[in-house]
Amino acid sequence: MSNKHRLLLTGATGFVGNAIQQRIVADANYDLTIAVRNINEQSDAVRIVKVDDLTTSTDWSDALKSVDVVVHTAARVHVMDDKSANPLTEFRKINVEGTLNLARQAVDAGVKRFIFISSIKVNGEGTELGRPYTASSKPNPTDPYGLSKYEAELGLKEIASNSAMSYVIIRPTLVYGENVKGNFQSLMKWTYKGVPLPVGGIKHNLRSLVSVDNLVDFIITCIEHKDAKNEVFLVSDDDDISTADLLEEISKGLGVKNKAINIPPKLINTAASVIGKSGVGQRLSGSLQVDISKAKTLLGWEPKYSTSESIQKTAKYYKSSLAASQSMSLQRPLDIVFSTTGLVVASPLLIGVTAIGYLDTGSPLFIQERVGKNQKPFKLIKFRTMKVTTESVASHLVDNTSITKLGKVLRKTKLDELPQLINVLKGEMSLVGPRPNLFNQKDLIEAREEMGVYDVSPGITGLAQLSGINMSTPERLAKKDKEMIDTLNLKSYFSYILSTAIGKGSGDAVE
Repeated sequence: MSNKHRLLLTGATGFVGNAIQQRIVADANYDLTIAVRNINEQSDAVRIVKVDDLTTSTDWSDALKSVDVVVHTAARVHVMDDKSANPLTEFRKINVEGTLNLARQAVDAGVKRFIFISSIKVNGEGTELGRPYTASSKPNPTDPYGLSKYEAELGLKEIASNSAMSYVIIRPTLVYGENVKGNFQSLMKWTYKGVPLPVGGIKHNLRSLVSVDNLVDFIITCIEHKDAKNEVFLVSDDDDISTADLLEEISKGLGVKNKAINIPPKLINTAASVIGKSGVGQRLSGSLQVDISKAKTLLGWEPKYSTSESIQKTAKYYKSSLAASQSMSLQRPLDIVFSTTGLVVASPLLIGVTAIGYLDTGSPLFIQERVGKNQKPFKLIKFRTMKVTTESVASHLVDNTSITKLGKVLRKTKLDELPQLINVLKGEMSLVGPRPNLFNQKDLIEAREEMGVYDVSPGITGLAQLSGINMSTPERLAKKDKEMIDTLNLKSYFSYILSTAIGKGSGDAVE
């Protein structure tokens, strides 16, 4: 054990972080610590330590014990649509201040190397065809996210220069692979559905991509290699591809006909600008290339997987995941049948509780905006169980003294959930699915986005509720939601409903 590197991995539940964790556990060549927001996680393969969110006040002392290499992947990659928030200010809180707080404590803990996963956005948004960015290219971040990453790089270099800790800064291009979300997933979705996507000629543009497998392999190299000390690297598959060829490879992996159409690049960019999506136009028709010769010559690293095989592998995984979700094609018809039957059979009870509710609070129904499928808002309907003056926050944050006498009965019997059958009948919810959260629960939204939880309709009950996991542990809840989504079939669908009906699990619990 003494000759192993002792690692601390942040962002282990994210797309890249999870891939790193799986690789390290499979290799069994490292002692791994991961930082999570709740201590309820369990694993025999890694040491799990509870930390607060990535802020200037986070105490990393426990997580950094005996650690000699930090691999820092955690970051804020977007700011929710909040007109009152300055995006750069919000990005800086996590990506700059939070990162540098961790780096300073790493120095104090005697960490030898700090590997920071930055972004190609530090270099800029695009290149001229055939003129790739290099590791020595002058940084030119043009958006708040890229600027926050660049500021973190500068701060990390300064901290390392005054200590014995070295740094490695890695700027990956667009990362893709199994379970990828965002734009890459959208391309696969549209291609699979036969949408004729516009591309600007077969070889008009070239883009450097990096499969998550190649990226993880490079990160492992940077942990081990002595010459990676105090260096900045760009990383890609080293096999640039045009948008047209990218769609062709995706089509091959999906086993469908490529229906992309050739449209002049200027027309693509003009159309994208008109609808306020100039960034999308640039990604479809523009170039973004990187030169990874530094990684090759200094570290002797070569990508193990080609772009073609990695894209097709990603598309095949997407197709298989889609097939698994389509196996529950009966879910919506069953929801309609059960919700309609439930509303008819329970109508006397619905009327009775409504009447008593008027006497209890004067307002028997509780209607609240929640986050639905694809993050679209909908009005969730429940019987009111709390005082009318109770603050509109997540249930686990509400004091139990706010619950009325009738509310206690309704919660204990779960009858407060009964009106949600209306949401199910309207198609806003399913009987089985992740419990819908509020729009102000940003940590949970980010965790669920990472896991693709919003790809399905929220539900009245599900695996997390039956496992006693509520919204106070966002990452743990999102992982359990993902587990349910990936394994849902007719048997588990009926099992969740039956288990809830006989009183197992909990609804929106109040602590």
